[in-house]
Amino acid sequence: MSMHTSYIGFNNIFIRWICIFFLWITCCNCDKVWDLPPLYTGPALKANMSIKDLLRLHIPNNYEKISADYVIEGTVTANDKTDNFYKSIIIQDSTAAITIKLDGYNLFTKYAVGQKVGVALNGLWLSDYAGMTQIGISVDRSDPASPFLLGIPQPLMNRYIGLLAGGKLMTPITVLPTGLVDSLKGCLVSIDQLEFVVSDTGKTYSDLVNQLPASHTLRTCAIGNLYLRTSGFASFGNALTPRGNGRATGIYTVFRTQKQLVIRDTSDLQLTGLRCSVTGPKTLFSEDFSTAITDSSFTAAGYKNISEIGGKYFTTKKTSANNYLEISAFAARQNAVISWLILPPINLDHSANEILHFDTKDGFDNGAILQVMVSTNYDGGKNPAKAKWTLLPAIMAKGSTSGFAPQWMFSNNLDMSKFKGSAYIAFRYEGNDPSVVIGKLTTSFRLDNIMVQGN
Repeated sequence: MSMHTSYIGFNNIFIRWICIFFLWITCCNCDKVWDLPPLYTGPALKANMSIKDLLRLHIPNNYEKISADYVIEGTVTANDKTDNFYKSIIIQDSTAAITIKLDGYNLFTKYAVGQKVGVALNGLWLSDYAGMTQIGISVDRSDPASPFLLGIPQPLMNRYIGLLAGGKLMTPITVLPTGLVDSLKGCLVSIDQLEFVVSDTGKTYSDLVNQLPASHTLRTCAIGNLYLRTSGFASFGNALTPRGNGRATGIYTVFRTQKQLVIRDTSDLQLTGLRCSVTGPKTLFSEDFSTAITDSSFTAAGYKNISEIGGKYFTTKKTSANNYLEISAFAARQNAVISWLILPPINLDHSANEILHFDTKDGFDNGAILQVMVSTNYDGGKNPAKAKWTLLPAIMAKGSTSGFAPQWMFSNNLDMSKFKGSAYIAFRYEGNDPSVVIGKLTTSFRLDNIMVQGN
């Protein structure tokens, strides 16, 4: 064996031991907790201008390339999660809002609603589409007669847009339809007392099959209206527009002179109240217990006051000349107490947009519950538990651990429009009063002013 061959062999052995050494070092540190990567790896981002100031740089129907080191910050208020905002996100600060065109998909996984972002503007372009100002990467002028703004491609998004800490959901700006001014374009807004015109109720939001957009007219009871615009690609396009009246939340946009609201998903429309009517709402049921005999189990024609377990009933009480019902498991000396108050059946076939509301108070609250439910197959008998009941999301009084609440709690307007035919409304109490001191659920509830209204 030559010296040269021996030297090569020695080197190979030495290199092999070096590799084993580094492998050992790596394995010994396999439990290391690595620092989280920074939110943003592009240029340092700190806002030096507001979105409102940025908008002032744009001349309508023009294209402007930004050549200064401007940076804006904003909160994401809309993205492509339901595809009603296509390849774009909308960000808003305390002054204004703007659309950022992005050439990518599933943007919502990175730019979630509520995420705070910074945008490095140097090299980007400003333009507008039908009155809405946008940010993009460049201008396609292949057709000189119809240039258009291009979105920032996926590989360059991190170069211009950074995720910042401190994000949170933005509170919508509450306005009237007549208050939708240019300074609110792109902003997240809420408008109360809106409803679709009759001809646009129960219609699909858009034509998802043929991927065609649609506009539906929203109106108020008094002044003003606007259009709800939905993309033909929106995932909720086949859902039906609600028939009721209430609050609509969305991004305020314009298409030339047409004022539009664009929603993120159907939960932005809380239209469950009574529609506008010349004659006013129709009362389908009303009970304030003013004629009930006090200090006795409540009885009246058509009502069911049932003790399923525990021997406790809804009892009529009176305070300051006001009658109401009260239920409690206190002094029942039972391991379980379940009691029902079922109202007379209400026919819902000759009305629409029905709502239920009532008032409650709680006293000495230690965890017993009161629920309100609706059934259309209850047989009117003494065993309501065998019927199918739908729980309504009522606001019930709670938290008064020493004595009764000083004020009545309004239940909120509870939507009953999905029920048809003869419907029963039931108030179900559940508690206990075991012999042991710990674990008692004996909360007292008071119930008053039950009303069902419709159009």
